[in-house]
Amino acid sequence: MISNFEYKNFCILVAEEAGKFVMNYFDKDFEVFSKDTKNNLVTEVDKGCQELIKNKISNRFPDHSIIGEEDGDSSLSNISEFTWVIDPIDGTTNFANGLPNFSISIGLLKNSEPIAGSIWIPWPNENRCLIFSTAKDEGSWIDNRKIDINNPQFSLGEGAISSYSSFSPIFGNKSRKIKPMNIRLRGDKRVIGSVAYEMAMLTKGVISFALLGPAFIWDFGAGLLLIKEAGGVVLELDNNYEPKSEFTSFLNTNYQKDEETFEKLKNWTGKFIAGNPDIMKLNNHEKFV
Repeated sequence: MISNFEYKNFCILVAEEAGKFVMNYFDKDFEVFSKDTKNNLVTEVDKGCQELIKNKISNRFPDHSIIGEEDGDSSLSNISEFTWVIDPIDGTTNFANGLPNFSISIGLLKNSEPIAGSIWIPWPNENRCLIFSTAKDEGSWIDNRKIDINNPQFSLGEGAISSYSSFSPIFGNKSRKIKPMNIRLRGDKRVIGSVAYEMAMLTKGVISFALLGPAFIWDFGAGLLLIKEAGGVVLELDNNYEPKSEFTSFLNTNYQKDEETFEKLKNWTGKFIAGNPDIMKLNNHEKFV
């Protein structure tokens, strides 16, 4: 039986190769397409990177299911308790415009619960990247260094950054009856443009608090476990952006190995708030509200 730690190490190897593939194209000419709206882009690099990752997984774990952002309407080839969720470039608009705030996310679910994953991001170091990795009950790492989310550089209200994945939760959205989060929470706010990148920065301590989503399963497949295993708290939000429960798995029902369940995973969307426990549990309440 393969351990979660071994799955994590496999995720690292695949992320490293995928990252090299993507960086060969960064800030160069490549073909860009529009999926459905002018702001929902996909590039030939997204497609090539996903194909690379899927081939690596299929060769090593031929019986596992795979969900990739760029799958389109492709049919299910395998039904398994193990499902890989892939975002070959999270932050495609940033990537296409030469902005190095993007990521590659590779996550593994067992019965819809994340058990391992990695997030690759470009970084101005000797390797030109950082690889974040995690395994259930094994902790989280940046490259070879184990990380702990409970030692942030700043607390909210003292120069820290809060990260929000979209503008609508910040300013409110009447159709969803969202309370403006900038009234409820402090911290200098940023919209980075890549959910997986934001989750990686949260575990690194760059970001103190994050409102994440709405986004898809491939955005969250690695990052939510990364935060939890680093000692952070992840709360799922309801339609009014109010916390409803701590995150454990994407489907809160008995998992069935069938095509209907696979389609539920493939079409899953959600939103979360995440941060270190002191912030999430409001132990220092006056700083945050």
